[in-house]
Amino acid sequence: MKLGIFTRTWSGMDLDEIFNQMGIFNLHLTQFKMTCVGQPAIPTHHDEFAIKKIEDACKKHNVDIVAISGTFNLVDPNKRRLHENIKNFKILCEIAQRLNVPIITLCTGTKNEDNMWKFHPDNNSKEVWSEMSHNLEKLLKYAQKYNIILGVEPETSNVVNSAIKAKKLLCHIQSDYLKIIMDGANLFHPGQKAHMKDVLEEAFCLLGNDIALVHAKDLAYNDGISYVAAGKGVLDYKTYIGLLKKCEYKGPLIMHGLSPDQISDSIKFLKENINAIFK
Repeated sequence: MKLGIFTRTWSGMDLDEIFNQMGIFNLHLTQFKMTCVGQPAIPTHHDEFAIKKIEDACKKHNVDIVAISGTFNLVDPNKRRLHENIKNFKILCEIAQRLNVPIITLCTGTKNEDNMWKFHPDNNSKEVWSEMSHNLEKLLKYAQKYNIILGVEPETSNVVNSAIKAKKLLCHIQSDYLKIIMDGANLFHPGQKAHMKDVLEEAFCLLGNDIALVHAKDLAYNDGISYVAAGKGVLDYKTYIGLLKKCEYKGPLIMHGLSPDQISDSIKFLKENINAIFK
């Protein structure tokens, strides 16, 4: 099982320098974000210069983009912004196809007007579920046209905020182009620390056959839940990686939610756990 890293780990750097930094750590797989070439996460137009820059940098540094972040608020209360993101998502699919990237990652959004990573009670309503599903189906039409997998990541702050709801979504839409981004740290709500193994096992039982990509970060329980670099929190990585082996996941672990100075420690921690399970 190979390790990769999210390009947004480095901010304010040119793409060539980001990939150079990846090479220093012998990392050649990445989840990419278009902001690394000065574009919005959901580009509003084709920029041939930016696309060529990505192609050239990948070739120069031997980097493989395994996924592109297509995250936006799928139930955005700002209807004008929501409409524009849905419309422009087609452009991101075209770019992904051009770059031979198989996956675009998504979240299912929130009705919180101030922060798309904050929960809102309306997220649990039937009306918001229907809105989210309807908008996702619009994106899936683009995905099917351009042969791109859309990976939905369960997030505690979003409409799909559990493995059970993620399974419900898969069953409701039933598309070969809809899969799951598994991030073990994102599965936990407050008060679930004592049931960590059960939560992970349930998630893999429900979603293990539909995982397109896996994230590697960690969680910490303090006053609430916070997210930290892999190995710096309480996530049961022995169980997490063991379940990945059990479901025969063949893709990479994409390190996420860490700073550049934490990369070495996280690589060491993850490799130790991988080697212990896959010995």
